[in-house]
Amino acid sequence: MKCIRCILVVMLFSTILTGCWGAREIEHMIYVNTMGIDYEDDQVVIYVQMVNFSGIAKRESGQAQEQKTFIGKAKGDSFDTAIFNLYASSPQRVVWSSVKTIVFSDKALKHDIIQQVLDEWDRYYEFRYTVWAMATHEPMEEVLNTPSIADLSVLYSQLNSPLREYEQSSIIAPLYFFKFIRKWKEKGQTVLLPSLNIAHGWTDNNKPSPNLSIESVCLLDNQKFRGCLETPDILGLRWLEKKTKRTPLVIRDNKTVKAILVMNKIKSSIRPKLSHGQPVFDIKVSMQATISQLSTSFHKRKLEQQAIKEIKNQIMTTYRKGLEMNADVLGLSGIFYRSMPKQWDKFNAKGKFPLDPESIENIDVKVNLVSGGISKMR
Repeated sequence: MKCIRCILVVMLFSTILTGCWGAREIEHMIYVNTMGIDYEDDQVVIYVQMVNFSGIAKRESGQAQEQKTFIGKAKGDSFDTAIFNLYASSPQRVVWSSVKTIVFSDKALKHDIIQQVLDEWDRYYEFRYTVWAMATHEPMEEVLNTPSIADLSVLYSQLNSPLREYEQSSIIAPLYFFKFIRKWKEKGQTVLLPSLNIAHGWTDNNKPSPNLSIESVCLLDNQKFRGCLETPDILGLRWLEKKTKRTPLVIRDNKTVKAILVMNKIKSSIRPKLSHGQPVFDIKVSMQATISQLSTSFHKRKLEQQAIKEIKNQIMTTYRKGLEMNADVLGLSGIFYRSMPKQWDKFNAKGKFPLDPESIENIDVKVNLVSGGISKMR
């Protein structure tokens, strides 16, 4: 009898114990690494990139294994419909909590798919806001299938780890999705969306080895896509970007490179004010510089003056390029709104804050050349 009682007690308690019967193995789920959003034939097209994590673990432990990247594709009348159509063709459950990057094609930006994406992102619990936001004009499938060089995982490419390259050479600042959303919704803000290109400057045993590179910026002003600017046209942005750490400045005489300086410790401020009833802005920038290359004899002060002149020119060139696209690339409208919201409402009554080349009244740049490397400066 005691034995029977013990068996009954064990059976009774076993019914209330929690177990792992509903658990799923990692290899039985599809973890999305990157999501691409495109638009073609009046339909939203989504791409999902899945990375083989087991292959990454074995490679990092010293065991060579071919990297495999899988791409899924689905279409729909809307962003949400495309996702459900993806589920229909998926062999396993799709998990979105591991997404590291979301990439918009220029066609998706032009057709205002962003609002659909933001709405879905706010509603589904698996989506995270701490993902990178990017754009591209390249074919989406080619972008997601582009391997990293030196057999590195795509997790360490500029697609998923843009900060690594940016800390070494700060030209185009990476953008988190939550900052994208804030600027998209806030008055007077312009979203500067980094854009991916497929670069062809690398080889693998004399065979072409394409690589991803961030070489342009797409502008979204007043929740409208305005176009994209290439690197030569947006060099002025880095002097006003708070995240800039280290960036090169080339000093030329006509087309001849006279010097290359590496700029760091950059600080900037933009002060809005009214002049003759119109909004104008004073820009102040200061930084330190070291000499990376010097092909001619320059006095320290003269080199600093040349750098100041070039930085002012880059800021104004970027600003004017933005105006040509009907975009406030320097974010002056947002700065004015935070400082003088009532006046901003009056100026913005017609739906567009008034900006022209004369809106920047003064640019004050200070450059302190602190080192010539191991060579002495005069």
